[in-house]
Amino acid sequence: MRKLSWLFFFLIFSRTCFISAQKSAIYTHNSKDFDSALSLYDDAQYASAQIIFEKVKSASTNEELISDCAYYVANCAIRTNQAGADALMEHFVANYPTSIKQNQAYIEVAQYHFALGNYPQALQWFDKVDESNLSYNDQDKFNFEKGYSFFSSKNKRKRRPI
Repeated sequence: MRKLSWLFFFLIFSRTCFISAQKSAIYTHNSKDFDSALSLYDDAQYASAQIIFEKVKSASTNEELISDCAYYVANCAIRTNQAGADALMEHFVANYPTSIKQNQAYIEVAQYHFALGNYPQALQWFDKVDESNLSYNDQDKFNFEKGYSFFSSKNKRKRRPI
């Protein structure tokens, strides 16, 4: 009887050790690098995030992940004022026309140029935005920034009264 209880204890102990030695899903899922790059992007560390996004994009076979990486690479390039950043964003929109981030890409680039005071360049991007997909709060911000860009760029003919 005593041997049976020790054998039972040994089997339970060995199973417990085996189970606890497994890696959790956070270390084994495919988009771990993408998540770390996204974390860097959220912390405004755009240059580091861009490098990781490019690495994930070249290593991935998932079309949605590749599309998201292309979006973030272009967005990081714009936020770090790299030469050809606008072309990267245009390249993203041309290569991934079904991406749900397409309209958001236009808005973010326009708002970025607006924040820098590049109002004529912001207008070029504001004109590409599909306004029907904006929420009510986003429409208010969009209309204000686009109107202010018209005013600041001395393009008073296209301003709309509120």
